Amino acid sequence: MMLSRLAERLRKDALQLDGVLFSGDAQDKGEAGGHKILFEMLIKHLAGLGITPANIVAVPGNHDVVQDSAPGSSQRYEQFLQTWRAEGCVTPWLDGIDEAPTDGGAHMLLANDFTWAVFPINTSNWSQVSSILPEPLSDVWETIPALLAPDNPEMAKTLRKQLNGLARYDMARVSPRQLEVLREQIEGVAKPPAGQQLRIGVLHHHIRAPSLREELKPFADFSNLEQLRAFLRDRRISVLIHGHKHEHAMQFEHLYEQNGDDVWKTLVISGSTFEPGRETDAARLISISGMPFNPSISIEPISLVRGGIDAILTVLPSKRIWNDKSVRGTPIIIQGTDIDEVYNRACDAAGSEAKEGTLIVHLDLPVSFPGSLPLPNDYPIAEPLSDGERQQWLTELVGWWQLDRSGLDHRMPYVHGGRLRRFGGKIDQIARIKGLLREKASTRALAVLVDPFRDFTIDGKDEEFASFCLVEFKRRDLSDGRVELDAIAFYRAQEFARWWPINVAELRFLQWEICGDLGFKPGRITTISADARTHSRTPTQVAMPIIDRWLDQAPERLHLLAISLGRKRIDGASQAQAIAGWKRTLDDLQAAADTFNPDGIPTAIEGLQLLATYLRVSNDGDIQIAEAAALIEDLADKNRAYERGAKKKPDFDSWAPTVRRLVQRLREFTESRLEQGSSG
Repeated sequence: MMLSRLAERLRKDALQLDGVLFSGDAQDKGEAGGHKILFEMLIKHLAGLGITPANIVAVPGNHDVVQDSAPGSSQRYEQFLQTWRAEGCVTPWLDGIDEAPTDGGAHMLLANDFTWAVFPINTSNWSQVSSILPEPLSDVWETIPALLAPDNPEMAKTLRKQLNGLARYDMARVSPRQLEVLREQIEGVAKPPAGQQLRIGVLHHHIRAPSLREELKPFADFSNLEQLRAFLRDRRISVLIHGHKHEHAMQFEHLYEQNGDDVWKTLVISGSTFEPGRETDAARLISISGMPFNPSISIEPISLVRGGIDAILTVLPSKRIWNDKSVRGTPIIIQGTDIDEVYNRACDAAGSEAKEGTLIVHLDLPVSFPGSLPLPNDYPIAEPLSDGERQQWLTELVGWWQLDRSGLDHRMPYVHGGRLRRFGGKIDQIARIKGLLREKASTRALAVLVDPFRDFTIDGKDEEFASFCLVEFKRRDLSDGRVELDAIAFYRAQEFARWWPINVAELRFLQWEICGDLGFKPGRITTISADARTHSRTPTQVAMPIIDRWLDQAPERLHLLAISLGRKRIDGASQAQAIAGWKRTLDDLQAAADTFNPDGIPTAIEGLQLLATYLRVSNDGDIQIAEAAALIEDLADKNRAYERGAKKKPDFDSWAPTVRRLVQRLREFTESRLEQGSSG
């Protein structure tokens, strides 16, 4: 009835079948007749739907071979051959039965346009085989039942059956000879005019357990499993259909090179079964779409039906069975929900396989308290900071980068906030994005930070503009009514050890800003870097030194710093914060002078000049203060000259020793003043 209902439905939908795949075990405990019955049912119900013996593929199962028959013998395959091969079906090449590769009729099913091909594989040649018992056990084996039950013939018969079962092995194996024949057939098959041929293997035994069900038996796996897996990988078998375990699974198996990183992905489908309790998946209708370039498989379980009752239609999730060709320089993708994990992996990739290549990082952070910005625990900050201090440092840094105006534009005319909120001097791109996304999703909710009129030169020389080039915000409407805002940003180049976390924090900052006005929640962050790099030991100071950023954000800290150094004491949290920032500035300058950065980095200038001015103004004849002001002015002059120069290695070698010396003297001055104050 199941096949009759299936045929009725296919005719109603004007569909034809390209083939029938039978993965073995038509017989129950070796009883004869199962093959013939199944074949006749298939022809009876499916002949009008394109099925003939020529497009039925059948392989023998371990219950289809004659128990205790010799491997490769005609007795072993007698019932299988009398039906499937005698009727002209597609069967596997059989050890001992077939000699030449062309013996035994068709050994493959090929699409008319060659876009797919099915190859049957025999795995049951060594199934249900009696073992060779060693002497002297073999001499007395047959007499053991009578010795154990001399007066009970029925018990002796049962004992003989059990003993023979212990001595019998049910092994799954594919011979090297059959694999070689298959290799020749696959290599010689006609290829499609475009795209890759989808190759499907059909065998009885599984190459991996398709369920959690435990089965304790010898030869639970193939005896030469790795040889078979290597064959599937090398011959590019994309789909493998098996029986045997009576489980309804569909899983990808990744087949790796033995001594390499190349991987081939094969979709393993366990066949259906007729048995009590599994009526809903007695057969499977497999549909292939997207040929020849983007093949996908969908599977519909076909259930046994009861008279007069409609079957329940269930289609399993479609599986994409693409196998991308290995191409040098393909983008590396890092993704995750833990910023510490993602950060470490991205840094590692940026310094190895993705170095100077494309690196895509996808971060799906959990939403924390409003306004909070993410920063990896391993992020290198010059001095130890508490969680609150780290968040304040990050917030101030990101806040500076997002200023719509900066007093340092003459040194860095591409501060991100100015480009986002005053592009071309007049366009507020963030306000535009809010307006676009307020009512509905839009693919036009993007902002650009590169201005060709301002940044480009005709010959490309002396150009200097931000690595952060483009960001798009996507509104994502969730099923529970919530709306999340994703950010996708493109960077022409990106340094990952110090810059990438700041870029991510900037994107989160922008998400919070937009979400705050629209009532959304910040969602995923994706960064795309066209040129990934990492200089884990080379500081970038995240572009602008803290003491210079104070000119825009907190100029009063420079005054508080001068007062604290002049009075030799720290009064309150604000002065403590100013002293901490000053020490961090010296640390950053020391690090910048320790290691050459070929990209060049901004160094402290304007903040140093203003600090020196404050020190001179507040000086009441203190010789130490006068000397410190001179040192600071000298340091600012050296930094300005270096920044205006070519910043090549010879320039660095001339600049760095002087800076290290000046920084050390200023460290000593700072510590001396604070120690004097505390002791006094």
